[in-house]
Amino acid sequence: MSKHKPERSNFKIRELPPHLRKTREGMQVLCPFCEQPHPLLPGIDSPCGTTLKVTAVQTILTSHAAKQGDIFCLKCGKTGGEMIHYMNGWIHLVDCDPSTKLLNSVPKLSRIAKIVYRMPRWLQNPIEKYTGRAQEVQEIDPDGKKTGKILGYFFWSGKVDHGKHS
Repeated sequence: MSKHKPERSNFKIRELPPHLRKTREGMQVLCPFCEQPHPLLPGIDSPCGTTLKVTAVQTILTSHAAKQGDIFCLKCGKTGGEMIHYMNGWIHLVDCDPSTKLLNSVPKLSRIAKIVYRMPRWLQNPIEKYTGRAQEVQEIDPDGKKTGKILGYFFWSGKVDHGKHS
């Protein structure tokens, strides 16, 4: 038997948190390795060979833990399946109720949206081409059940995720 050593890489990686500089436009991310710090942009190699990697990290509750902990989804009210933490509760990782949208923040409520929402569909369509779709904001309790309370109405352009408030 011969001893096989894994091939050694010719490269190593060093990592340091980038430096930050406040500017009029916001914050600028600077190279931590160079004496003269220069801006770094995500996904673009800088002249010194440094790249900026930006990642979003989300913790997922396993289906076993959700079932064992008797944790219910805020959207569908069922337990089991992989879940992610959302505000004061949990929702399924896979969209279990596509018709229900959860809010990250309360949208700007509108009396006009309430009027448009209550119009017949044939009258709503031409108005909603300009304003966005009129939506109702309903409250749900921490257990994921609808309280029946309507918080208000707003126009949804489809660019942000709105529809329900927890």
